[in-house]
Amino acid sequence: MLRRIIKAILPSKGEVFFNMFVEAATNAHEAAIVFTEIINTNDKTREAQLSSDLRSKRQKAVEIEKKVLIELNNQFITPLDRGDIQELSVLLLKLTKRIVKINQKLKIYSIDARADDCLIRSATTLQNITKVLVDIMQALKNGNYERISKDDQKTDEFDDSMIEDLRHAMKEMYSGNYDTMTILKLKEIYKSIENAIDTSANIADLVMQISIKDM
Repeated sequence: MLRRIIKAILPSKGEVFFNMFVEAATNAHEAAIVFTEIINTNDKTREAQLSSDLRSKRQKAVEIEKKVLIELNNQFITPLDRGDIQELSVLLLKLTKRIVKINQKLKIYSIDARADDCLIRSATTLQNITKVLVDIMQALKNGNYERISKDDQKTDEFDDSMIEDLRHAMKEMYSGNYDTMTILKLKEIYKSIENAIDTSANIADLVMQISIKDM
């Protein structure tokens, strides 16, 4: 309801926030794609370039978040609650940062992700859930609340898939095929992936809450 009132008063101004949310979610999804490519490549030169691309995604996320804050300061009337806009923007930035952090840990710990099927599956889950976030942000922009609800359920399903991947990974880690140090390193990496997927699910839940208030 509030959005319709704002749109009548300021037709173009309010749209900037929705456009930036779509841009931020798209950037996070692209970061997830790059990360998936990193763990599937055998080419060290290509891996280095992809890691650089991933860092660029992080910088872009920071820039988008700054633009959101600037618009918040410039606009007296906003299409959504100011607190919701800021929280959503911060979570989207955090998501991209967490994806970059996973890759950083892989490099620090010198883990060959290609040797771990569970890691590859988890990376794919992260890629899939971030794609759903792009759809959710587009639905928020269009006021498509039914689509938001359906996509929110999808993120819960991907979150559940991650839990299953973790269970399988834990079973594999304690199978006797890994030494203690490798187990500790893998647990850290899985925790980082879990954090990124949890953040994705939290973003979807927040958009769902926003859409309910906006109906």
